[in-house]
Amino acid sequence: MNKNKTNPVLAPREKAGTMLITVLVATGLFMALTLGTVSLALLQYKLNQNKILRAQALYVAEAGVNYYRWVLYHDKNEYCNKEACQPGPDYGPYGPYEYQDSASGAVTGYYELYITPPPQNGSTIVKIKSVGWLSSAPSIKRTIEVRCGISAWSTYSTLANDNMRFGAGTEVWGPIHSNKGIRFDGFAHHLITSSLLSYDDPDHSGANEFGVHTHLPPLDPLPDGNNPPQNVPERSDVFAAGRSFPSNIVSFDLLDNHINIFYQLASSSGLLFDGAAAGAADPDSVPDYWGCAAPGGACDEGFHITLRSDNRFDIRGVSQVYPDCSGNKSNSILSQEAAARTYDIPANGIIFLKNTLWIDGQINNSRATILAFAEPIVGGEADINLNNDLLYTDYEGADAIGLIAQRDVNAGQYSADIIRVDAAIIAKTGRIGRNYYGSACANYIRSTITIYGSLATSQRYGFAYTDGTGYQIRNLIYDNHLTFSPPPHYPSTGEYTFISWDEK
Repeated sequence: MNKNKTNPVLAPREKAGTMLITVLVATGLFMALTLGTVSLALLQYKLNQNKILRAQALYVAEAGVNYYRWVLYHDKNEYCNKEACQPGPDYGPYGPYEYQDSASGAVTGYYELYITPPPQNGSTIVKIKSVGWLSSAPSIKRTIEVRCGISAWSTYSTLANDNMRFGAGTEVWGPIHSNKGIRFDGFAHHLITSSLLSYDDPDHSGANEFGVHTHLPPLDPLPDGNNPPQNVPERSDVFAAGRSFPSNIVSFDLLDNHINIFYQLASSSGLLFDGAAAGAADPDSVPDYWGCAAPGGACDEGFHITLRSDNRFDIRGVSQVYPDCSGNKSNSILSQEAAARTYDIPANGIIFLKNTLWIDGQINNSRATILAFAEPIVGGEADINLNNDLLYTDYEGADAIGLIAQRDVNAGQYSADIIRVDAAIIAKTGRIGRNYYGSACANYIRSTITIYGSLATSQRYGFAYTDGTGYQIRNLIYDNHLTFSPPPHYPSTGEYTFISWDEK
């Protein structure tokens, strides 16, 4: 039997209900997507606004750092911004201080400062922390922490106030500068600079040569008359980091003020050895000091200091030196006191002696600046003599020795055949080097001298001579810790510069 099959047909109302559901679902999806998009846009807007506010707060913090660098430029020893100094470990806060918009002059933010002064070990490094925020968003704060320092005279491996010649066989690490000309025939690992565009090399006749030049073949061409000259060969076989001239002068006249400060520091809280005043009630001399004013006295020739690894030193009076040879002083001890007197290295590290000094020994976790200046302080002729090793134990910056001589710093006739000196050295009016001793003199030829530190010499430096006398090998190794962490109160030059910058 056949049955009729028919398709179901929705009534109009049923069709309308189905369409309504479809529209509602589509509308709901659309609204959800729209709300999601709007929410995402709002979130993105808030994030962007937060980024803008954080960036602006950072600008305010940066203004605080730059402001305090300006303060230090005008007063190198102002660590409290003219307020009551805050103790460590925070060293602050100072402020808050207003930040004004440069265009409108309106106050748009504030910053607080934390100023950590340099440690009392010779370092010039000041730590500055600046926390900045906007007036409109005080909860959003940004911090910048920087370290800044002043370059010391010990920034240079060698600093000179005279024409200089570095002969073949000299290898130098660290920058070299002379206020006059430099002939360099060795090998330099760092930049060499001169304050002269060109000069007449006194070691030979002929035309003017570059402010920094070499005679190692091929010879440098003569200056082309431009400033700076355009025909300077690279010569990386001699000047590994290049050469530059003319450059700024470093004035040795500025040392006078530094020496006066050293004298005051030694008198107040350091050690001042004034042998000529011994035996009298002299507040400037060590209370139990021995007399040496009369010729032939216990320290008529000067003092001998031996530094020790326990933060102390032994000192003896020097009564006699070896006779001259080749018309030059031997700068070598013949006799001295048998018994030494022992002192602690003072907390401020300053030891000032009013006579010539011989020094040797080894330190361990100590820092000292030692000066030899006879009366009159301006115009006297005290020297420092180095005849045996003067060493650090720590070569990571904990140990530092500064030696400042009124006149010369010498390696004597009877100096060790192989000698090492770890120190930052200044010869204020004289030179660093070794006197000429001819072939008739004992020890006229020496093997090797190594100086790890820095040299500053007013007159021409040299430990060897063109006839082969003196030290055959001269190693000058720069101690890069000395740039911003020199010996205590060591003379500085320039202004505060940023060493590190950290944003938080």
